[in-house]
Amino acid sequence: MPSFKLRSIIVASAFTALSALAHAETTAVMAVTSTFTTMDPYDANDTLSQAVVKSFYQGLFGFDKDMKIQNVLATSYEASPDAKVYTIHLRKDVKFHDGTDFNADAVKAVFDRVTDPNNKLKRYNLFNKIDKTEVVDPYTVKITLKIPFAAFINVLAHPSAVMISPTALRKYGKDIASHPVGTGPFEFVE
Repeated sequence: MPSFKLRSIIVASAFTALSALAHAETTAVMAVTSTFTTMDPYDANDTLSQAVVKSFYQGLFGFDKDMKIQNVLATSYEASPDAKVYTIHLRKDVKFHDGTDFNADAVKAVFDRVTDPNNKLKRYNLFNKIDKTEVVDPYTVKITLKIPFAAFINVLAHPSAVMISPTALRKYGKDIASHPVGTGPFEFVE
């Protein structure tokens, strides 16, 4: 039975700040009865792998219980009238578990990786409409698509569309699946 160890991260949000509640650091050991295939969300096609990585990764957007788009690491976005250019504004003061700042450079690194066909990632086809990702400023990224696609933000809310530390991507390369580094509520330990 595969298992992995996670450590919770102390989370400060508007709610916890207002209610004076804080989360203490905790260690959790998770045992999974089935074998998941990878901890690289961009190279996974199975539901179990996607569920496992949601513990330590977050995306720009997500879905609420009614399947409506909600901001996660993004604060807002604008789409061009032709649905080819998406400008996304990012949360500030967010760090990856390795201490790397979450910013527009990190978003660019993640999308440049998945849209490079040479990387042969399983989720390539989900993101192959992206022509280029550009840093507008430290907390704004512009994604230009090859064709108009009005539902693109829904793609960015997909469970695989998460942010990975660019420092970890450079350090571990193809072995990132064994060293996941995200911004989520749990930090991967072993």
